[in-house]
Amino acid sequence: MEKYLRAGSSFIRRQYAPHLLLTLLFALMSGFFVSFRNLDGAQAAKVMELYASFGGILLLTPLFLPEQNREIWLLEKSKATPLWKLYLLRLLLAVVCLAALITLFLQRMRQGGSQFVWGELWIGSFCEILFLGSIGFFISGITNQAVLGYMVSVIYFFANVGAAKHLGKFALFQMMKGNYDFVPVMLPAAAVLAAAGILLREQSAR
Repeated sequence: MEKYLRAGSSFIRRQYAPHLLLTLLFALMSGFFVSFRNLDGAQAAKVMELYASFGGILLLTPLFLPEQNREIWLLEKSKATPLWKLYLLRLLLAVVCLAALITLFLQRMRQGGSQFVWGELWIGSFCEILFLGSIGFFISGITNQAVLGYMVSVIYFFANVGAAKHLGKFALFQMMKGNYDFVPVMLPAAAVLAAAGILLREQSAR
């Protein structure tokens, strides 16, 4: 356990800290772009889907970034700890940060007098934002290019603006319509993308 704590701490200090700070800044600046006051359920969902969802991209996409440096990749590959365990550790860290980010957004809206079902909106937001972030995580893993991960995630986000009806249960922006049926589909899909990203990345490292 101690070596995993050291590995996680090292990752945060050396590579992940700027991304965490950017996400924190994103959350703190949100009040300049969206309102948190006196929202109903649909309006609160809109905040989460059209703004907070970018938090998933910021937190999950850069998790393979250190290994883009071949020297770091060779160093980590030579160690006894399998790379997939390091990737999983980073992913769990990002998921915890994502859960905290969602809680922060919902708490700000609740303090602003907004009325919504906390549990329903939290779970729906978590599934949708995790799914969007897992797209960037997967693409970054299989291409070894975090930039491509960011690009594909953002493209998928904007594709939903006009083509959501063609994506079925994998469409974003369903909560603001009062639909939460996507949760049982989107959460496993996010898990599959994350697992596939780690597996394929591990295979490429052999």
